[in-house]
Amino acid sequence: MEEKTVTLHPVLALHGYAIDFSQAPGKSTYRFCVKLGEIEIHHHSYDGIVGLWCLPPESGDEEVKVLHTGDEAEITFDSRVHDFEPDYIEIANHHYGKRAVFSYSKVEKTA
Repeated sequence: MEEKTVTLHPVLALHGYAIDFSQAPGKSTYRFCVKLGEIEIHHHSYDGIVGLWCLPPESGDEEVKVLHTGDEAEITFDSRVHDFEPDYIEIANHHYGKRAVFSYSKVEKTA
């Protein structure tokens, strides 16, 4: 997969400050590089009683991870299905007044 660059608007813009990064159930690894600002990666499982994605990931993945300008990280998402709904993963701008720019690419596992 080729590297993609994403610009997230400030949170106060009310749109374009986050992207849905949900994965099909299973494990996927991505390499992230934050070029400007800070991003938050949220990973939640569905709570059928409440009707929201508000539970910690059933897989044990971190719920929230913050990456800062200059950070590079390889993150493996272990998405599951809970209460008949797949996990929800979102990448959001951490700042209310500044934009964030990051790039990502999928890491292909080799045998």
